[in-house]
Amino acid sequence: MAFHANLDPELRAALEQAPLPEMNLSTLSYEDLARYRAQIDEALGVQPVLETDVVIEDRHVPGPSGAPDVRLRIYRPAGEGERRPALYWIHGGGMIFGRPEIDDASMVGFVERLGIVAVSVDYRLAPEHPHPAPVEDCYAGLAWTAKSAGELGIDPDRLAVGGASAGGGLAAGTVLLARDRGGP
Repeated sequence: MAFHANLDPELRAALEQAPLPEMNLSTLSYEDLARYRAQIDEALGVQPVLETDVVIEDRHVPGPSGAPDVRLRIYRPAGEGERRPALYWIHGGGMIFGRPEIDDASMVGFVERLGIVAVSVDYRLAPEHPHPAPVEDCYAGLAWTAKSAGELGIDPDRLAVGGASAGGGLAAGTVLLARDRGGP
């Protein structure tokens, strides 16, 4: 794979070590999708997080009306804590790839450094689930997180929403839904 001459040397080394599969999205078929998703998971190094006191828990919470439950990956500091700030996180992946585990290291780092609770949503992916399914899943997870703030040790007044790449777009859509629906 050829890289731009101005690509940061550290990024170039990482990409050369674990290159993403080459794919032509204009010809991507349903038959290719599962294989590409597996290759991307492998290239991104989805692995268990080692040597941390952060408690990681997966929960399935009610999804949008008429849709399946939504999986949330919750990262909490070890021990009891109340009214912690929280980050509701939405992973990237072009809305067709990705899952919360690709951001495990980042979420664990945020929890360790900042003492927050992080909640990452596993939204349904396109093209099997076109708009508005992903953003509705994200909103359902956010609504559950806010409703369950006490149980999670979260201060509901300090709940931020963020995401990377496609997750950033979904984060924007999610907070717009929250605004339009009166919360959270």
